[in-house]
Amino acid sequence: MSNPGQKAFGQFSSSITQRPVGLDPVKIILDSQEDTFGEKHPIEFNEKGDIIIKQSGMYLTIVGLQIGKLVGDKPRWIDFWLRLNGVDVRNSNVRAVISDPAIKDVLVTQSVVRLKKDDILNIMMSTEVADEGVGIESIRPEGEPLIPSIILTILQLH
Repeated sequence: MSNPGQKAFGQFSSSITQRPVGLDPVKIILDSQEDTFGEKHPIEFNEKGDIIIKQSGMYLTIVGLQIGKLVGDKPRWIDFWLRLNGVDVRNSNVRAVISDPAIKDVLVTQSVVRLKKDDILNIMMSTEVADEGVGIESIRPEGEPLIPSIILTILQLH
């Protein structure tokens, strides 16, 4: 950033429905970064799901995830958490339980975390089962804006 006194921020989302096909944790992929009105992006992302921090400081992260499943009527859990430089961030995990494929819900997790320049932040997910289509869903309602599968907001506090 050109002004070191300016606080960093970023808002990211994904138009991709993402359903883990195995039981191992997976990175959530982001495919959109909101416009900063011509200014340089103080936080960036890449196609691997990595959020790259450009300015050290204490950050608030707010993650909203549109969750659902394709089949099955048994309650199944799905977890989401932060991973920083390949290490899971303690106390950042949240869990939702999904029973009905017709029901969609939004799960929100938030954390305050110290981040350094060039740190790599990821939003991770894992599911109880891999064969019921449990995951995050992008929804395209007719005549309305896209409902992203994830919206991530990052704000530098200091």
